Amino acid sequence: MLSTATSAGWRVNGAGPTAATASGKAPGTLWFASCETDVSPSAAVDWLVFGDSPSAALAAAVSVAGGVMTAPVLSSAIWHTAQRFATASVLASNGARVLDAAAMTLDLPRLGVVRRADAAPTTPTEATALDVYLTLPPVSGAKALWQPDLFTYPAGRMAAAPLQVDLTGRPRILVYGPHIDLPPGNWRATVRLDVDPEGGQLRLRLEWGQGTGMTTASVTIKEPGRYAIRLHQDWLDPGAAEMRLWLDEASFGGRLTLLDVQVERL
Repeated sequence: MLSTATSAGWRVNGAGPTAATASGKAPGTLWFASCETDVSPSAAVDWLVFGDSPSAALAAAVSVAGGVMTAPVLSSAIWHTAQRFATASVLASNGARVLDAAAMTLDLPRLGVVRRADAAPTTPTEATALDVYLTLPPVSGAKALWQPDLFTYPAGRMAAAPLQVDLTGRPRILVYGPHIDLPPGNWRATVRLDVDPEGGQLRLRLEWGQGTGMTTASVTIKEPGRYAIRLHQDWLDPGAAEMRLWLDEASFGGRLTLLDVQVERL
């Protein structure tokens, strides 16, 4: 694409459209936009989205980070990749063409047919955290599963059972995260927990949303068992999604395990 644009006399940069270009004063320029670029619709700009599968996009992000698959590297790769997918979803919702990033040839507006250079193969990363982006933009019913290791546990987890949280003590936040970007839409989070009040009573509060726009649900747990709590929130703008789990009242005992959080676009 770069060589084709350069051969045709186009200018190339990576800063995104300027005000001058958006007004149509500087045609014949190719931009490679980042997730921070202003992606407002404009008649003077042909937006193109090069869509890849979430697993392939994650593999590329991990490769850029050095290729060593550790939990911190994967978590960071998911976070950065989600930002790009959320921005791409906004563009696709506003009419941008979504092209197959793996295709060998592409027919681009104004530029014509371009052929991709041979690239080193990557091994897809098996992760379900970004499965809402299997299509751009995400369709109704699109789902992703967020595993417990994506979340933060400020008070720590039990040494003997690392997936469990000891609920003994004062009211406090137990779990939060994972700050994965989602595009605008109505999003439901289903939080699955194993909870044992150990003969007592536990008062839990869950929050779901982004920034200050959070939906809240409070539950009282009196019996040990597996629980699923569902929360809904409308996203008006793309942003980082967060689930927060609080212990709302002091407890003399109890254990909790976050199993997973399923996210679905309604």
